[in-house]
Amino acid sequence: MKKIVTWLTVISIIVFLIDWGVMGIKILDNDYNITAEAYIGAFCILILLFCLIYRIFSTKCPHCKKLLLQKGKYCPHCGKEI
Repeated sequence: MKKIVTWLTVISIIVFLIDWGVMGIKILDNDYNITAEAYIGAFCILILLFCLIYRIFSTKCPHCKKLLLQKGKYCPHCGKEI
């Protein structure tokens, strides 16, 4: 599941940057009809936020299976090396 979330994060960032470029080009050409691009950008940001929240709350200790909210060499709950 973490590979899928990682790929979704990368894809949403790439699509957002391309969409942002298209929106910028349309604005520079005095075409202010950017509704579709705005929806695509908002959808990409929502996917990105979902993926980041999932990655924060899915990191668990391999020994005690408790949630790790900080990165470190040792688990704060059981004290074993991660």
